[in-house]
Parts: sequence; C-alpha cells; structure tokens
Amino acid sequence: MSDQKIVFPSREWVNRYCNELSNSEDYNKAGKGWKDPILFKVNEEAGLQFEVSRFILKLMDGKCTSVDFPLNESQAIAPFIIEASYDNWKKVIEGKINPTQAMLTGQLKVKGNMALLLRYSTAAIAMVKAAQRVPTQFMK
Repeated sequence: MSDQKIVFPSREWVNRYCNELSNSEDYNKAGKGWKDPILFKVNEEAGLQFEVSRFILKLMDGKCTSVDFPLNESQAIAPFIIEASYDNWKKVIEGKINPTQAMLTGQLKVKGNMALLLRYSTAAIAMVKAAQRVPTQFMK
C-alpha cells in the first residue's frame, strides 16, 4: 500500500483503517469476543467539507469485516455510536487523548452499553494504534 497521505474523513481513509484493524495483532487479540458494529460520527464543522461524516465499522472477533457509509441519519443505525468534533477525533487519532478517557469525559460522546465498551478498553487503544498506521492528512 502507498504511504501517500489520505484525507480524514474519507472513504479511502475508512477502508484503509478497516484493513489496518484486521491486520493488527494487538486488535485481533483485544477485540476477541466483540460482535457489534460501531457507528463513528464526525460532527459537521463550519468551513470543512467532509467526503463522509459517518461510517459503520462491522467488527467481529478482532477483525473489521466490512464498512458501511450511511447516506443519511435514518440509515445510521448501530448498537454503538461514537460521536465527536473533528478536533477531538484528530486528537484521538494523533494519540493526544486516550479514547477511554475521552469517552468518560464526554470528548467522545457514546451511545450504547458503556460497561461493555469499557471492558474492551484495550481494544480501543489497539484501534487508535491502527488508525495511527493510516498515513493521515488532516483538513486543519
């Protein structure tokens, strides 16, 4: 794969991220037992045009099996939803804030079974490390 930087968020970035998750030994181990898709939402921001502002990762036993790009809010349905501002997603991907702490402090807004998510906090760290392997071009 090329190491040319990929704009976040974009279809290309999300697909590459899914591949990085599936190829991550850390995530493969830490995500064992996880069976639910997660909807990720990037809040709209004045002056920024996103190719995609929401995507669903279908995660199963430490692998990313596929990606969906809901066209509208009514199609954006998943048992878990993680939503944040562009700046907070950038901080998480860059490793400047811990994803578990960000969930607990509201920097990442979570809908779904928080107790289950917290049990997989090691998987959340592995997910961030996988995102860091995607050569990312941030819009600001």
